[in-house]
Amino acid sequence: MDDPASRDTPDDSRGNAAGGTDSGGNATGGTDAELSHLREILVGPERKELAHLQSRVDRLGFTPERLADELPAAIFRRTDRGDRQLAIALAPSVEQALGESVRRHPRMIATAIFPVLGPAIRKAIAQALSGLVASVNAGIGQTFSWRGLKWRLEAWRTGVPFAQVVISHSMLYRVEQVLLIHAESGLLLAHVSSPDLVATDGDLISGMMTAIRDFVGDSFAAEREVGGLTSFKVGELEVHVEPGPQAILAAVVRGPAPQPLLERLRETIESIHLRFAGALVAFHGDTAPFEPSKDLLDDLLETVLQNDPRIIKRITWWPWVLAFVLLMALLAFVQWRRGNAWERVVTRLEAEPGIVVVKADQGWRRSRLSGMRDPLAARPAAMLAALGTDTTRIDGQWQPYVSLDSSVVIERARRQLRAPATVTLALRGDTLQAGGSAPMAWVVDVGDLRMFPPGVSHIAVNEVETQLPERVSAGIAIIEQRRVLFAIASSRLSPLAQVTIDSTASELLAMDSSLRVVGRHLELELAGRADATGLDSTNQSLSADRAENVRRALIRSGVSETAVSTRAFGSGVPLAVADTTARARVNRSVSFVVRVARSERSTIPR
Repeated sequence: MDDPASRDTPDDSRGNAAGGTDSGGNATGGTDAELSHLREILVGPERKELAHLQSRVDRLGFTPERLADELPAAIFRRTDRGDRQLAIALAPSVEQALGESVRRHPRMIATAIFPVLGPAIRKAIAQALSGLVASVNAGIGQTFSWRGLKWRLEAWRTGVPFAQVVISHSMLYRVEQVLLIHAESGLLLAHVSSPDLVATDGDLISGMMTAIRDFVGDSFAAEREVGGLTSFKVGELEVHVEPGPQAILAAVVRGPAPQPLLERLRETIESIHLRFAGALVAFHGDTAPFEPSKDLLDDLLETVLQNDPRIIKRITWWPWVLAFVLLMALLAFVQWRRGNAWERVVTRLEAEPGIVVVKADQGWRRSRLSGMRDPLAARPAAMLAALGTDTTRIDGQWQPYVSLDSSVVIERARRQLRAPATVTLALRGDTLQAGGSAPMAWVVDVGDLRMFPPGVSHIAVNEVETQLPERVSAGIAIIEQRRVLFAIASSRLSPLAQVTIDSTASELLAMDSSLRVVGRHLELELAGRADATGLDSTNQSLSADRAENVRRALIRSGVSETAVSTRAFGSGVPLAVADTTARARVNRSVSFVVRVARSERSTIPR
């Protein structure tokens, strides 16, 4: 083994020597000696211990290869002794290794243990079902007998469930609780009980048993040497005690315990001493190491019922009665569900507008529906399919008729009037109220209608916003762009202004005539203005005179007096004109604002 101190000594190749100088001409010998001394103080003892261990290993000749050769022979030799100490010592490591293997390769482990696990599971299920069947048979067998009535009275009087009363009277024995007690201190190490049993204080039972054993040992010293207390009885319960060198196993049994159960108690206490030998010796009040022992104690909990041939013979016909009752209940439930489903179908059809159900017969194989249906109403087959009904088992016969349901009347009117999607229809009495917006041509066609849909006597279009024809919209836009111009400080109409007024009047009369057919008419507002020169009061009066003169000229040209109004802006609200030189001339004018208004005629009679 190399000496670390020798490896740390600088050599001459680096330019250093004891008492020499480095490349900078500084002394280094004293520094190396101090480092070696410090290293000896810090790791000197560990280095000596490592050298000692290395010498021992070299002397014995143990190498990894030799240990691998000797280990199997050592394991076989230990196993030949007949004890289980090696198995107990290796159990934790084997368990951890198996758990890690299952975590990494679950499929391989499942394939390996399947031949063993499958039969074991089937056997456990068969035993559980056998116990359940025995309990059910016992309960059914005693339900309708005098003894069963007596047991029901007992269950009502004591508050215990009837099934438990039956089992308590028909069982051979039942292991209800198992306790593991430390022999020297009498402290409870582990305690298990049946799931349906009200939990009792295990420490209290342990203390009671310890006191009884001490009393028996003190009173009967001779008997104590040959086994001591092995069982005692409390009411219907028997406590069987199986002592061990360091622990005691006690089983609380209801009913006489058979010999196989006592032998199992003995085997269990031996297994506990073998598996928990170290924990029992080192016990000082901590029961956590004995928590795994509950798996062994749980295996002792069981209920064994008696097999009475007379009970089995007496109840052989009851399963058939029970099966018949269940069958009748099932048929009644199915019929009830079918009846509810059929009633739901008929109610849905009767509520649908345009459908009248006259007859509805439900059968086991096929059902029949008959009645009347408006051609515009929903299809019954589609409605039934939406409800989840099998339409292949229903025969339907529907005669056509004209329905006066409001929704059907509205749908028929929409189709007959070819109402646009923008038009809304509503039935108020026998008047069909139209709303929304529609082209003027459609409104005109509705006005010319001579035959209304069934159930409709009037069609009201007063709430319909008429979509003007393109020529009317274009004409209004042209008129609103026109200006009647005036001279400076004048309100007299020039010949050119009169021509503009006459043309505008003619166009307004033509458009107004076409709009009145659909219950609309035109209204005209005249806006008088003046340029920015002069006083505001003078300009206001001048703009009013200009608008009034244009109004009178329009009336003379045939425009209705009620359809024309005036408004004077003076010079306060001038028209926006890009050309600054023409701004004053344009604002010495009267402009037009055209509006479409509703007329009094809004309802078209039949």
